[in-house]
Amino acid sequence: MPEKRITAWVQHQADRPHLTLRWTDPETGKIKGQTAGTCNPLEAEKARADLEYELNHGKYQQVSRMTWERFRELFEEEYLSGLRERTKEKYQTVLDVFEQIVSPANLRGVTERTVSLFVKGMRERKRPGGKIGLAPMTVKNYLIALKSALGWAVDQKMIPALPTFPTVKVPKRKPQPIAAGDFDRLLEQAPDALWRAYLLCGWWAGLRLSDALQLRRVKSDTFPWLDPENNRIVLPATFAKSDEDQWVPLHPVLREALEKLPGTGERMFPFRSQKTGGPLSRNGVTNRVIEMAKRAGIRLSMHRLRKGFGCRVAKKLGKGNAPILHRLMRHSSMQVTMDYYASVDDAL
Repeated sequence: MPEKRITAWVQHQADRPHLTLRWTDPETGKIKGQTAGTCNPLEAEKARADLEYELNHGKYQQVSRMTWERFRELFEEEYLSGLRERTKEKYQTVLDVFEQIVSPANLRGVTERTVSLFVKGMRERKRPGGKIGLAPMTVKNYLIALKSALGWAVDQKMIPALPTFPTVKVPKRKPQPIAAGDFDRLLEQAPDALWRAYLLCGWWAGLRLSDALQLRRVKSDTFPWLDPENNRIVLPATFAKSDEDQWVPLHPVLREALEKLPGTGERMFPFRSQKTGGPLSRNGVTNRVIEMAKRAGIRLSMHRLRKGFGCRVAKKLGKGNAPILHRLMRHSSMQVTMDYYASVDDAL
């Protein structure tokens, strides 16, 4: 005798903003339900048809029991595997922090309340140097990444709808120049030549943290690489944020520091974790630089070194040469580049 077909239907409840999907459990005879994730009848009908298909093909129970661990495994294998290395690192960092703050057990348990607790945890998170709370821009970017990950789960029918995410306001601060003396004090706190050369990548080339961390000694199609013959650092399209080949010139001081480093492998900066002995993570590098700055009695990071580079070059070039600064900084838009002229009165 063929199994009885399960029928789902759409129901409106006055006390809920979204329409609800209902069906009768064939084993218990009880009526079950879940949100349609929308108040639009046409969209709800599509969600009902999808749910009914899952119920009648044995997929619904498998999805409803999916652990967070299993979701992350699938997300990294199927979604992140096709992205740039830097983008993979970003998502992995966000998901690590999300797990540390809310400890999700299963995918369906991630709701508006979970997201709210995540935001609260980020605002209370202790940072290197004793400061409390992640920067508003970091909070905003972490939420965007988490929303993208959960959006993929919705597309894959792993969850019925995306939780509502809060809006985070970010103060718009202009890049500020850095005194050469402050950088010198930071450099004095570097434990060895490897870390000094790494800091110089931000100061003399405006490299982002990951640009320098992934720098290779030999030509690469996937990572930044040193091209001494042409006196430059090349960032291939598969790595660059712009998805096109880019390069920055080698300042003589930076070139000398890089050439003096011992050739121990392809990676220019094979930093190791003091705790595990494994490769130092992006967060680990960030924390290490901030700790050096704290010992020097200043507030600097690799990101601030890059901005300081932009301010110095803006001052030297003048506003008429903004396209050159735009190329050097590799910004997403000219408007971002023009922000570097806001605090340079003599150039204006």
